[in-house]
Amino acid sequence: MIELPPRDENGQVVPHDHPDISNDDEVVRRISQEHHLVKDKDGKLRISSMAYKASSGRNGGISIDLKQLIEQDGLDPREYVTTPRWMGSVLFKVADLRTLEFKVGYDPLESPEPNPYHGEVWGNFSRSQVRKLQNLAVWFVDIPDVNLT
Repeated sequence: MIELPPRDENGQVVPHDHPDISNDDEVVRRISQEHHLVKDKDGKLRISSMAYKASSGRNGGISIDLKQLIEQDGLDPREYVTTPRWMGSVLFKVADLRTLEFKVGYDPLESPEPNPYHGEVWGNFSRSQVRKLQNLAVWFVDIPDVNLT
């Protein structure tokens, strides 16, 4: 069981470093062909830096899934995070994210697509930090013929 996240007066999750998310935990970043894949100068597909940049959404973080929560509910995390829209995913160790001074929080989604395992990574998404995230990412559900960087 995980403690509910802090919320502001409008009910939105406040960026936070969640105490129930351990440094030993892992988080999954889903990869979309539409938004996250680009061709490099050799014509090969790779994951774009956009996959590691903050969204323009409500709190400016990157969406992740909390792997341990998915497993605690007896689900296969690889199956849970893979859909036609989200064809691949990369994995991060929470300790590595925190070493880069990112906050890793719980942010369950209710709509339009409910996701009780959703979280966010918040922090400074400078060009340097994005490069470090790219270097930390490892395939979780790989996409054939796509390079990580």
